[in-house]
Amino acid sequence: MRLPLPIQFLVFILVQLGLSAGLVFYLGNLAQSNVETFDQASRGFVHTQKAIEQLRANYADIVTKVEHRVDAFAAGERHDVSDLRDELKQIATTVRGSVSLEPLRDDHPGAVNRLAGSIDAQAEALVQASQTVASADRAEVSRVQSRLAERRTRIMSVGFGELIEAANEDMDRTMRAIHSANEAVIGNYQVVLIGFVMLQALLLMGVLWLTNRQIRQLADITEQIVAGKQASAGSEQKRRDQLGRIARAVQQFRSSLVSLANSREQLQAMLKKHDKESLSRKRAEDSLALTASIFDEVQEAVLVTDIRGHVSRANPAAQTLLGLTATQLSDRPLLEILLGKPADVVAPIWRHLLDEGEWRSEVEFTREGDDRRLTGLVSIRLIGEPREGRGHVIVVINDYTEIRAREREILALARLDSVTERLNRGYFVQQIDSRIRTEPEQPFALVAIGLDGFTAFNDALGRRFGDRILRAIGDRLDDIVAPDAQLARIDGDEFGFLVFADGPQALVERVDAMMSAAHATVTERLELSGYRLDIRASVTSADYPGEGASAEELLRITDNGLSQAKAEGGNRIVGHAEGHSRAAQRRFDLTQALGKALGNREMRVHYQPQVSLASGALVGFEALMRWRYRGDWISPNEFIPLAEEHNLIGEFTEWALDQSCRRLADWQRLAGQELTISINVPPQLLLLDKVDERLIALTKTAGLPTSSIVLEITESDFGSDPTLLAERLHQLAMQGFAIAIDDFGTGHSSLAYLNNLPISKLKIDKQFVDKIEHDEDARKLLGSILALAEKLEFEVVIEGVETSQQLVELRKFGSRLQVQGFVFSRPFDEDYWDGEFMHGRIPNYPVPEIQPTRQTD
Repeated sequence: MRLPLPIQFLVFILVQLGLSAGLVFYLGNLAQSNVETFDQASRGFVHTQKAIEQLRANYADIVTKVEHRVDAFAAGERHDVSDLRDELKQIATTVRGSVSLEPLRDDHPGAVNRLAGSIDAQAEALVQASQTVASADRAEVSRVQSRLAERRTRIMSVGFGELIEAANEDMDRTMRAIHSANEAVIGNYQVVLIGFVMLQALLLMGVLWLTNRQIRQLADITEQIVAGKQASAGSEQKRRDQLGRIARAVQQFRSSLVSLANSREQLQAMLKKHDKESLSRKRAEDSLALTASIFDEVQEAVLVTDIRGHVSRANPAAQTLLGLTATQLSDRPLLEILLGKPADVVAPIWRHLLDEGEWRSEVEFTREGDDRRLTGLVSIRLIGEPREGRGHVIVVINDYTEIRAREREILALARLDSVTERLNRGYFVQQIDSRIRTEPEQPFALVAIGLDGFTAFNDALGRRFGDRILRAIGDRLDDIVAPDAQLARIDGDEFGFLVFADGPQALVERVDAMMSAAHATVTERLELSGYRLDIRASVTSADYPGEGASAEELLRITDNGLSQAKAEGGNRIVGHAEGHSRAAQRRFDLTQALGKALGNREMRVHYQPQVSLASGALVGFEALMRWRYRGDWISPNEFIPLAEEHNLIGEFTEWALDQSCRRLADWQRLAGQELTISINVPPQLLLLDKVDERLIALTKTAGLPTSSIVLEITESDFGSDPTLLAERLHQLAMQGFAIAIDDFGTGHSSLAYLNNLPISKLKIDKQFVDKIEHDEDARKLLGSILALAEKLEFEVVIEGVETSQQLVELRKFGSRLQVQGFVFSRPFDEDYWDGEFMHGRIPNYPVPEIQPTRQTD
């Protein structure tokens, strides 16, 4: 008796399940034994590693205290470090006696004892150093500090490293033993699996033989039925299993095929013809519907004309932009409407279009209906062959009116002070530096006037009245300065202008005369709104090139001069020669020392956080170079210009970027989030050959993607070779570096660079934020800049935010900004941020929870 096919397959499946269950049970027992062995070894290794890491963290905390105490060492002073010595001794005792390190003391006593001994020696060296500095000079103190720092570094890298390596050796030995056991188990696995596979193969062959035998019978039945031998296949059709059912179905199917065969060819021909016609019609309808939808819905103005220029179709955007209906547009050639010129002027342009096939230009035109002047980028392309009288013209007009208006507004506001309507400090600096670049041999002087006690007028009469006083002072100074003197408001209560003469002696005489005239003019009694005001003022000057080689240096010297005058009682003139020798000597000393700063390890990198205004989350840092010379911090405003002048800034920047990349990689790992690092990159570095390869090498060494690095440039950087510099920036952007414009809006050419450079981020200068708390014009100017940045899809970082009220005003512009400034944190060195990240203190700063009230689009 033949078993039905389902019963045959069921038997085969049950046998398979039984064999598989036995194999799984056997292999599971072997695997469980291996897991238990490996788990025991892993727990021991993890326990030892945690003990080492805890010791290392405790030692790092104590070392931080030691570093702070050692940095405070001064020649001739005694310092009590007994508490730090005791803490170090306690660490050494823990190393010798910790139960968790007992396996290491048994297997590697040398490594444990060396580490404990090194820490003991450090404690004694610290006590001896504190005694030494009491009678040492500054140079000896610096050497003592360096030796202590080297000892700390050696213990962290060598002492703990040796201990970790010993633990790793123990783990490696244990793993080799486990590996040997696993190899034996694998041998058993192989034998069992080979036997299982062979048994499976035999079973499968048996099933295939039985199945093939019955399928062969079915094939014989099918061939007989197809050949019309129904009688000879009847015995098989009487079977009651699946094979019998198939045999009967085949016979019925053959009968159906005979009845359908006659009409098949006719039906196929009809269907083929119908499908072809339907497909063609559907494609044409879809294409027309899509074209019409795009034409009507696109935001740009799109028009279609014949080869004579008459509009045949205009989308709704075009009719709105031009203020004309489709019928009105067809009355006369489109170029006559756009250019507002007669046919004889427009005809040559149209002939050029027909000859060249395209025409593109920015056009100003008057919209019908409201007579508003608009600006549009007109792009025209010819389709077809005009000489054969066939074809049409596609015209696309992009509305540039708002963008051009914003550009003009920003250019005007960025140059002038909103209160006095004289030049502001940023544009004044740019004008001075431009003059130095174009006429480096021509000397001139900067005269600065500071109003003494001006705050009293604001406090007594109000800020608006104070602004009126400043405007009146500006009007007075206009009467005495030359037209090319570039009168500017250089600070809250300070004015400045330039003085020129034919020679050095003539310049000195001219400066003295102008300072006297400015002082007399400003301090003359002022009558304003019924008040009789006695203004006190101090005047000073700085000359180029004797006292400064740039605008910032000259302004720094005049700031010092005004401060000196106010310290001596104010209301006086400080001649430009006073203090010159001291300034020159200091400049010389700093220049000599600057070239050795990296070698002497005097340069530092401080990091100031950049914060999302939406959430208060830390998104990155700006890397800022600092110089500690002879125990004092030298202002970047003082040493950066010197480094640029003596071609050291490229080397300094490359070093700072290397340090920043290494630190950022560690901080990203500890924080578990992506962060960025921004750094100002000077032309001296960007113009080096293969600079992209050098910067990429730095990021690869640190293990950072290039997208984590933001390279900042300023407008003044483009003075030397703008074409080559732009080419280098494009190369860096293609490698993934982000490019940012620093101090955006403080110069005259920012807007031009936005089109030509691969910019992705703007950094708004501090001067645009200082007055937004109380000055509506300042808020409007900042809003215009942010609107432009949003239209161009740039990220924006606001620098120099110092007060909570400024933060509130910025929040009103929206939450997509990033903020940097003292309102969140001043710049700190890497040790501070290492401590924050190592202890899991990821900064999250409070931001105002208010709804935006100002639109930036």
